[in-house]
Amino acid sequence: MKLFMVAAAGLALLTAPILRAQASTAGPMSIDTSNSADWKISNGVVSVDWLPNDGRIFSMHWSQYPNQELIDQTNRSAAGPKGFYMDNVGPGYSTPANGFYLDPNGRYIDWWVKFPASSSNAFTWQQHYVMFAGDPGIHIYFVLDHGAGDKAGSIGQIQWVMRGSLSEFTNTYAVNTGLSNLGATSVPMPNAVLFGNNDPGRNVQNAVEDLHGLNLPPGFRREFYTKYDYSSYEYLHRAEGVYGSTMAEWMVVPSSESLTGGPTKQDLIFTGNLLIMEAYSNHLDNQMQFKVPAGAVMHRLYGPFYLHLNAFSGMYPTPASLYREALAAGQRYKALYAEDSVLAQGGYIPQENRGTVNVRVDGARGLDLNQGWAVLSDPQTDFQYSHAGAEYWANLNPGGVATFNHVIPGTYRLSVYVLGKWGELRKDGVTVQAHRPTHVAVHITPEHFGYDPPIWTIGTADRSSHEFFHGQITRPADLDTDYRSLFTNRFDTSVQDDRQYWGNWNYWGDFAANKGAVIYYATRVGNIPATHDLSNWNYNQWEMFNPGLYAGIYNPADDTTDGYRYICPAYVGNCATARVPNWQVHFTTTADQQKQGQYVTLSLGLAATESSLVVSMNGQTRVWYGFNRKNSDASVRSGFSGTYQWLVMQWPVSALNPPGQDNVITLNVGHPWGVEYDALRMEISNRSANPSVTGWNDYDYVGTSTRAYANDAVDNQ
Repeated sequence: MKLFMVAAAGLALLTAPILRAQASTAGPMSIDTSNSADWKISNGVVSVDWLPNDGRIFSMHWSQYPNQELIDQTNRSAAGPKGFYMDNVGPGYSTPANGFYLDPNGRYIDWWVKFPASSSNAFTWQQHYVMFAGDPGIHIYFVLDHGAGDKAGSIGQIQWVMRGSLSEFTNTYAVNTGLSNLGATSVPMPNAVLFGNNDPGRNVQNAVEDLHGLNLPPGFRREFYTKYDYSSYEYLHRAEGVYGSTMAEWMVVPSSESLTGGPTKQDLIFTGNLLIMEAYSNHLDNQMQFKVPAGAVMHRLYGPFYLHLNAFSGMYPTPASLYREALAAGQRYKALYAEDSVLAQGGYIPQENRGTVNVRVDGARGLDLNQGWAVLSDPQTDFQYSHAGAEYWANLNPGGVATFNHVIPGTYRLSVYVLGKWGELRKDGVTVQAHRPTHVAVHITPEHFGYDPPIWTIGTADRSSHEFFHGQITRPADLDTDYRSLFTNRFDTSVQDDRQYWGNWNYWGDFAANKGAVIYYATRVGNIPATHDLSNWNYNQWEMFNPGLYAGIYNPADDTTDGYRYICPAYVGNCATARVPNWQVHFTTTADQQKQGQYVTLSLGLAATESSLVVSMNGQTRVWYGFNRKNSDASVRSGFSGTYQWLVMQWPVSALNPPGQDNVITLNVGHPWGVEYDALRMEISNRSANPSVTGWNDYDYVGTSTRAYANDAVDNQ
């Protein structure tokens, strides 16, 4: 029998008092590998059953509730309960090898499954679990290598999934899932509907269940359930959890360094009862790619991340208190990562061997909460696609300063942007060394093409379409009951993004007055006043609008997902084939405005794109073929932003009608899911917006006879 056991006495060397207290009541650490189909591993507090050659934990118990099985035993594959496992895309398979290291001093155990590179597998990859003595949780990390003799490969997703007990973990809990969703959100999981009802007619889109017409579980305020409603922007994301009547489990992110896509990236955190840690994916960021050529040498460490268990008590009576305890535990145990020699072999750099970066941004003083952001990421890369190396981000304080602590030594790009301002500063060559600070001083300038105020603007350049129609919750009853907004406290107003399945809305009904067109007056035109109400601009411009709805709600004899045809307005005809009319923007100019220069420049901030864009001004057309460059499917994934793109189109001032006369801009999309607008701005200036003239490289440009794409590989400003 291969039974290894080490007493936890060695923990007396640790400095955290709570760790010593836990160790005093913990049993010995042990691993039993005698059963080739079931390794039994324990740190004296948590005991798991692990499947060698596969890597899943299929049974899990906590000493505080020893009789409670923490793994869902009902969702199974041929190998048994799916449990706690990785759901990766890209790394191939080969003959696996299993291993473990049990610290002789009884401080931790690290165990893993390894798949070497082979003719069928481009990468050597290792899936690791770590338990520290007395720790009510499990730490996870993933090591990916590509060598000089390995074939070409690519990575599509690196993700952990925890399928917890359906009866024990019945609510989700997330905090600060977006800059307009500050505070806590707690949602009961409709397991009875999602997992107890087998009627296929209610599944109306991938991961979307139509709950309308059914008895909604208490506290579940939406007509649809989709996992994308409960994704999180990574701006302020630190942990998420599920809880029940007695206990909770949390996925804690001790550091952003091995995440990808920067702070604007949205990652999945829940799917039904699943607790997810998504380190790398192209969700809502479709063009993100991680391709490795044949023979290239590459190493990547994802994690560590931390699955933490805790329970309600007199000290921790609420989900909010359990959340805070999980964060504190994550930081305590993060300090112990340097103890793990196997983790060090995987490329982990102890915090004491890292550096600090101090950034001062002139031109960014006096900013409000979460308005200005600094990002360290892959060199010569738009941070939205950063994936090869470590990345960090920080909110600029009112003095325009950001500090990055415990940064892995290396060379980074610094990106700075201010929500509400156009333009992004990019500076490559920021070198970080161990044991010393790096000081960087930069100046950010809002990117305007003229010196005069814009002719008009629509929306706010904050990289999101949330300010437009259906972007924000307007009824207090729809606000989450556990929602606590920092905006409410500071500005006496409730703001919360209303990210939901697009089938919640009826576009054809909303804009029936204009036969499905958005018609917006950016300035007064004759007797028609300017449109100052942004609810007259939809959050997404669709080419087609025909969402999946459960037809049985409208016709009990119809069990299909073609229910929208029952509520499609008659004027549309067949909603399955009808195209949305071009959108229109009307405006006038004055004689003084037309004298400002020879160019009319239209900036379009695109929060997400699933289409090219055709824009005409008074019949003169400009076409942007950007769909295959930075597309993202936020429009059908409950998001108001995906991959941000700034697009600039330019006309000669002679294209304008005489002062005081109506000018018409039409906007046309050529793909059913269209585009989401961040903001629009029109200027008249004497300087061309061509990047060869401005020297700015962060936007796509379409002029009369010239076009240029953003050059993400070079500095900007």
